Amino acid sequence: SSTTSGRRRKPILNAREKNMRRLESNERERMRMHSLNDAFQSLREVIPHVKKERRLSKIETLTLAKNYIMALTNVICDMRGEESPYEPLAAPSPSPSATPADDDDTADKSFYDFE
Repeated sequence: SSTTSGRRRKPILNAREKNMRRLESNERERMRMHSLNDAFQSLREVIPHVKKERRLSKIETLTLAKNYIMALTNVICDMRGEESPYEPLAAPSPSPSATPADDDDTADKSFYDFE
């Protein structure tokens, strides 16, 4: 049947049907979150970071990835003799834990900043 606005009414669900829909919805959300968390873990594995003993939070992972991409873009532009599109980030304060593993001074280390 239709209402005066032309829309169909939602079928009236019994308690069992409502429960099934809720369970299905919960399962879809659980799968979505697992997929998202797997993607974050994959990103954590490819971006360099200093403190490997502690898992990066989601915001730290995204911030590091953004800073790393910007730093690499600047390095590529410098190698091509082009102007760097991004301002260099402030250098992190020196501390033993903030020092990258290798001593290659040609790479921009500013992607370690969480700003």
